Amino acid sequence: MSNINQIAMQLSEVTILTETIDGMRVSTQCLYPSNGCVTVAVRGGDDQFVVTDDGGALSEISSAGLAQRPTDRQVRALVQQQGLKVQNGAIYSPPVTLDAVAMAILLVANAAKEVADWGLDHLRFSVPRNFRSDLSELLQRHFHDNMKDDQPVVGASNKPHKFGHVIYLQNEKRLLVDPVVNDSSSINARVVANLDVKMKRDPLIEQMIIYDDRLQWTASDLKLLQVGAPIVPFSSANREVQRLAA
Repeated sequence: MSNINQIAMQLSEVTILTETIDGMRVSTQCLYPSNGCVTVAVRGGDDQFVVTDDGGALSEISSAGLAQRPTDRQVRALVQQQGLKVQNGAIYSPPVTLDAVAMAILLVANAAKEVADWGLDHLRFSVPRNFRSDLSELLQRHFHDNMKDDQPVVGASNKPHKFGHVIYLQNEKRLLVDPVVNDSSSINARVVANLDVKMKRDPLIEQMIIYDDRLQWTASDLKLLQVGAPIVPFSSANREVQRLAA
């Protein structure tokens, strides 16, 4: 298989289409600030379709700990040049024909990402937004050069998954410390990655998912995370890290 075919196959695996009652959902290659994939919905039928982020950009902003949400007017100012509209926080396209759906998906997904980026840069936070850097600094204090960031680890499916922090312990053991933010795309991505590695049953690998408990989490989301790996709230991370470093 040529390189171009391999890359095309990898890209096709990133874009996931799921049928819904009223259309489909598309997980795109655009990434929110949390590194979760931007997901959009396609609704309609026959020869007219509408693509919307279903308020995904605002959910990303809220999950980052922002004290306020952008108004429709603010969002509209960011997306109207792309011919997109806003209602109740949802970004959506005008009705398009079937041959224009793919382009509408790209426009809406990119607009949702830009709105989320704008929100994190311009709106006030109710909690510190440096969860990832706080965690990185904490681990660095204890593990120093034994820690590597954004390292790929191969799972049972032979697919590599990138983990936030890989700590190299004694006797060739590795500890995977994976930060997750309160966003459905991020949660799903971390569960899939951790579960695949967990299924490998490698005795030299330990896993840990760290979540920011300064934010509100649902019991169902935390339970889902536990399917992938043991979870630790950030407020308890220091104690857990000290235990592992001893």
